[in-house]
Amino acid sequence: MLKLTKTTTALGVYVLFATIAPQSAHAVQAIAIAGDNTPNPTINYSGGVSGVFNLNVPNGFLRSKISPMFNPSVKIVFSPLTGAGAAGYSFFPAAQAFDQVLSGGKFQVVDIPTGVVLLSGSFSNAILHGTNGSSSLALTLMKDSVLYNTPSPYFPVGASPQGGSLSLEFVSTAPVAAASTGFGGFKANDGITFAIH
Repeated sequence: MLKLTKTTTALGVYVLFATIAPQSAHAVQAIAIAGDNTPNPTINYSGGVSGVFNLNVPNGFLRSKISPMFNPSVKIVFSPLTGAGAAGYSFFPAAQAFDQVLSGGKFQVVDIPTGVVLLSGSFSNAILHGTNGSSSLALTLMKDSVLYNTPSPYFPVGASPQGGSLSLEFVSTAPVAAASTGFGGFKANDGITFAIH
């Protein structure tokens, strides 16, 4: 079983760490975490069930979870992810929580001083999770579908590039309003975990 533990960095950025419980049939191992070096919003969602999720970090960091590697100055870009409409939206009245299916996309982490691509890949559908009146949100994948581009300085030698995972946990600049028909747009800061099987 994958255990997720949330911590807060010095900049107040939430980062999701992944660890592996012994009984896991398909062990997931975190290989890197990434985040923003500034408190400026790097995520924007345009709102509604067909909105567009954009993540663009012009000044971030990437830290390996399996080696001493650390790049303090990186650019992180995700291709736009689009909401799947009303058919992909679920609202849970008792908890005031919502899930919104988003399209898949691509990501790239680039070292700014050298221009070297440190980590990149693609993934299928994601799910945006939130709660009405809360600023805490998360993005996970519907299934472990990350296909990493290799070779990569941050990708373990000999590991399979298929079936990887990624997750984001972030805090919006204002509480997000949600109801049975959809939810509002927001701006937020990010913390990203990249993982493999």
